[in-house]
Amino acid sequence: MGESREAVRRPRRLTLSDPRRYGTGDASSPVLGLAADDQHRTELVRTLRELAQAGRDLEIGGLLSAAPSHAVYARLWQALCSGVEQPSAHEGVSTRIFAIPWVIVCAASAAATLACVLPAIGELARVLEENGTFGGSRNLGLGNALVSIDDLERLRPSEVLRAAATPALRDLPPAPIRVARGAEEVHVRFLLGAAVAPSNAPGIVETGANIGAWGTPSLRAMAVQLASAGVQILPMPRPPAGLYSAAWQGRRAGVEAAFNLFMSNAVRRFRSIVGDPHVTLSSHASGELRVTLSNPLDDALVEGFRWPLHAADDLEDVERTLTEMISECRLAEPHFAPGVLPDYSPTGAVLFPQE
Repeated sequence: MGESREAVRRPRRLTLSDPRRYGTGDASSPVLGLAADDQHRTELVRTLRELAQAGRDLEIGGLLSAAPSHAVYARLWQALCSGVEQPSAHEGVSTRIFAIPWVIVCAASAAATLACVLPAIGELARVLEENGTFGGSRNLGLGNALVSIDDLERLRPSEVLRAAATPALRDLPPAPIRVARGAEEVHVRFLLGAAVAPSNAPGIVETGANIGAWGTPSLRAMAVQLASAGVQILPMPRPPAGLYSAAWQGRRAGVEAAFNLFMSNAVRRFRSIVGDPHVTLSSHASGELRVTLSNPLDDALVEGFRWPLHAADDLEDVERTLTEMISECRLAEPHFAPGVLPDYSPTGAVLFPQE
């Protein structure tokens, strides 16, 4: 019997160059000093939480901008999420705000708009509760609006820390989804909720982590909420998380779903015309990775995908995701363009380099 795919998987060396630009650092900053390694995580979390408590949001933003490398930025980002999303151990009973990311794949026979206001939020809450998403929590509520990534990311750290009381959170509007005729599209929206629980008890982030237990029933329930004539909808949930964490995780899940959809459609098109495409992976100055499909038998047949990188993304993990999908499509190993390339060709067109 042959080895499983997991068994034969081998670690691979990172091949793409990192196109992101980080800050110049500040040798005199004690906070950046704490983020220089993994030895001081607890102190870093506490420090960032105290800055948020004091309303020093601009200072926190300055620290993220000054981070001199991905490693330092990622430590700051993860510590910030922990500091402002998780309750303090001495708070006793606290209200925890969470967000459930939804990756929504749409296709329409005619142009349509989904309002992203859920008409029967109580029914969706019942499905989530019956399937264990909320664990032992009973004092909770869900909003009926699906909100955008941008609105979550615009929240200040001090607002996230005090999310249960901040008007900014209550005022977040629904973000309508506009679907073009004939196109398959991927959109990401977030369902917000609040739960009251002791600070030392498992929160919804923990009890909802096993998406296998509740994902399919909630998918069906959300599809009913979003149903619109002439629109096919596949709403896929991701595990609940704090507001910043959910935005980051939802962004990544949405880009990955869009990439999978791109590869499925583009490879099928190539094979119907000229056979398997050649794949080129490249890094670009705007801070994104690009995937180019081409074939020397037809110079005009070129398909490209753009993967924007968040400053906290693990480049090795993203590269692995790209190459594994290429392998799953039964394509040859991709060509890796060296270095960081410009965003545009000399003609001003978006650059999708070919092997």
